[in-house]
Amino acid sequence: MAAVNGRGARVTFRDSVKVDARSSEEATNRREQILESAQELFADQGFRETNLNDVATQLGFRRQAVYHYFRSKEEILYELIDRAGAAMEASAQPTFDAELSPREMLAELVRNHVRQLLNNAEIFRIQFAELSKLTSDRADALRRDMARYVRRIGKVIEAGQKDGSFIEGPPVPQALLILGMCNGTTDWYGSTRSRLTIDDVADAAARIALSGVMASNRPAS
Repeated sequence: MAAVNGRGARVTFRDSVKVDARSSEEATNRREQILESAQELFADQGFRETNLNDVATQLGFRRQAVYHYFRSKEEILYELIDRAGAAMEASAQPTFDAELSPREMLAELVRNHVRQLLNNAEIFRIQFAELSKLTSDRADALRRDMARYVRRIGKVIEAGQKDGSFIEGPPVPQALLILGMCNGTTDWYGSTRSRLTIDDVADAAARIALSGVMASNRPAS
């Protein structure tokens, strides 16, 4: 089936689909450009000091073009945090699903957590600094997602306590202590002259985490 456009040219349904696909791809690409630019600006000059006009200027866009995709810089931050958190959970899911002992599972979860942090350190630094200060339904939802992830780690610790391999104690606070140690790596990794790789840091974090929770009759490894 064909139609006639405003210039008298025949336009087929297939042509229309191609145009729509190109438009959708262009919109997706522009949205990604905005997210990448904003992340860079948030990291370089601070979230509080950045506005949407800065993002538009860096990209050579009009400010209205940025507002078309994001109504505020907070919306951009929420999107960046949501993506990072989703990647963290998705990468951890195979470990949660695996038939591993609590010791093995906790060690691998810690390694994965550190790898994810340090491979996207910019956005996690911003998240740790800013998310607690934001008040909105979206911010609350992101905090709930983070709390759910912590509880899942706590369940692994609880399983280790039940089989006698981990020391007794409230599992969720122990999970928070371990993840807090891991999160702290974003403060120093990359800013020192250390020759440690990300995997080196992840392995060290796993050993330290296990040494803190293992029962005295079980060696950490």
